[in-house]
Amino acid sequence: MYKSNVLVQKVKWFSATIILIAMIFHVMGWTPWNSILQLIGAAGWVYFGIKSGERAIIFNFLPQFFIIIPGLVILYLNK
Repeated sequence: MYKSNVLVQKVKWFSATIILIAMIFHVMGWTPWNSILQLIGAAGWVYFGIKSGERAIIFNFLPQFFIIIPGLVILYLNK
């Protein structure tokens, strides 16, 4: 496996782990930390989708930025 493929695989597995941790944070009600972790995981999955040519993964994770970031801004402004 090429070095870049190893990196892509590591990013994929790291991102999957971060998404699972974000789900735990969500269930525990640890906002905004759950959303921040979700963004980190989604960024990794978008990177993986671009590098591997998996458009469905990009389609799933890229819109999350346009959903989560405004929600975090609203959460911050309402404090």
